[in-house]
Amino acid sequence: MHSYISSPGKTAQILSRYGIRLKKSLGQNFLIDTNSTKKIISYANVNADDVILEVGSGIGSLTEILLPRIKRVVCIEIDNLLIEAFKDIFKESLGKKIQLIQADALKLNYTDIAGKHKINKVISNPPYSIAAPLILKILIEAEDIKKLFITIQKDIAERLIASVGDKNYSSYTVKSNFLADFNFCFQISRNCFLPKPFVDSVVVEASRKDNKALMEKNFKTGDFFDFVNGCFLHRRKKLVNSLSQSNTRYCHKLELVIKLLSEIGKNRDVRAEELYLKDYISLYKKLNT
Repeated sequence: MHSYISSPGKTAQILSRYGIRLKKSLGQNFLIDTNSTKKIISYANVNADDVILEVGSGIGSLTEILLPRIKRVVCIEIDNLLIEAFKDIFKESLGKKIQLIQADALKLNYTDIAGKHKINKVISNPPYSIAAPLILKILIEAEDIKKLFITIQKDIAERLIASVGDKNYSSYTVKSNFLADFNFCFQISRNCFLPKPFVDSVVVEASRKDNKALMEKNFKTGDFFDFVNGCFLHRRKKLVNSLSQSNTRYCHKLELVIKLLSEIGKNRDVRAEELYLKDYISLYKKLNT
């Protein structure tokens, strides 16, 4: 019977053989439940034409199960010892079905990587420490990647799918949901990871939105995000007060912001968490006409 890398015994054996100690500073938590690993790939509905991006490939727990089902996988890993183990385990496939990039995932250009390798989908168990910014970065930079299936901490997932007025609703919610629609796939117990984290994890599906119509109207994503960040600068303060203390160019347009808020049925005392994504889009567009 085949022993998968994602089984607890096999993972422990590989870590011991290569003298690998997982680093909390890098947010390294290995999934040691093969059923969950297979379930992630099942949700992603992979096929023989898919070119997958996997960030945080580690020792290949996910890569192993992906490999027979897809055309190619581009793996990103920063840790030297993990890369040594990965290269040994997958030496027959390296340079063929596996492209391995040793780098800090947050310092890469995903426009270039996705274009060069024709990546169409992300399936990843990234380090917890980079998961939140990584999702935004890939969605901003790699327009040809339409689907992401990512295992993240439950609290990040709750921010992604938070509703207006919810305690988890934040600038991150607004920015993420501008770029994609997010759905819970399933939850994974903290007991399925080594070392065991302090929280449970959730696999989320991100489906890229088509914002081309907005872009054609001189809608600049980066500037829109600056505006949203300014509105949420001080969560407990009124939106107008937060914006006034931001370093954005909108801190000088407060009277116009107040006027535009009234046009969408909000008064000057509204807080940032009380506005929907569509409200932010409407305000931004009118501020830039």
